[in-house]
Amino acid sequence: MSTGRTLRLKRLVNPEDGRIVVLPLDHGVSCGPIPGLRQMDQAVRTGVAGGADAMVLHKGMFRYLDGLPHRLPGLFLHLSASTQLGPDFHHKVLVGTVEEALRRGADGVSVHINLGAREEREMLLDLGRVGTACAEWQLPLLVMIYVRGAYAPNPMTDAALAHAARVAAELGADLIKMPAPRDPDNLARITAGSPVPVLVAGGGKAGDSGEFLLRIEQALSAGAGGVAIGRNVFQHERPVVFLKLIAALVHGHLSAVEAAARLRADA
Repeated sequence: MSTGRTLRLKRLVNPEDGRIVVLPLDHGVSCGPIPGLRQMDQAVRTGVAGGADAMVLHKGMFRYLDGLPHRLPGLFLHLSASTQLGPDFHHKVLVGTVEEALRRGADGVSVHINLGAREEREMLLDLGRVGTACAEWQLPLLVMIYVRGAYAPNPMTDAALAHAARVAAELGADLIKMPAPRDPDNLARITAGSPVPVLVAGGGKAGDSGEFLLRIEQALSAGAGGVAIGRNVFQHERPVVFLKLIAALVHGHLSAVEAAARLRADA
């Protein structure tokens, strides 16, 4: 018999290919009203119109979903927060609960932790507690895991990223969002060894959209189960068009070269 968690994941992940396109829109707490998120209603509509499989929102931004006359993508309530104004940006604290996510109509929750930060222990404890609650309430858990902070290796190593992915899986993630290792072979080893889908993060705003699409294709070839892309969508000159092309690429309807050509033709 299916569990609630299994059924919810079926509504989040594309059943035809097992992949997912996530549009994270949680940056307003950490970074403030940055370009692309100054009008959150527009950012939310971008995710809906652009064909995202799921969006990540903080609790207060669920208000923009009520009046939309469209079928909604899956929704993750983001439970982690820190700000660039505080003493330690890498220390994420919990600002919501799994039970609250259910009351607000979310399909899953997301937690961000930074390994190598001074407060790593507290963040791991929080992740463990959220994982326990997700198991109790049968809610999917997206873990956004990075290696950042005072004790993180500098320069970053692929071994550290592999360790981060393993931590997320060990502590109950149903989906893992992480930066792609520099070596695609290392990403292939991470995805092959992960019991749950690994989603490649979009990172900072890319200068070349065509090159960015090629990076996505490379990650998919290495076994990535999808992408979680924020800035490179909501800060794009044509965010809805670009998100549609990313979705087509992830779900196998276009190659990176074809997607880039369509983007140029649509200019």
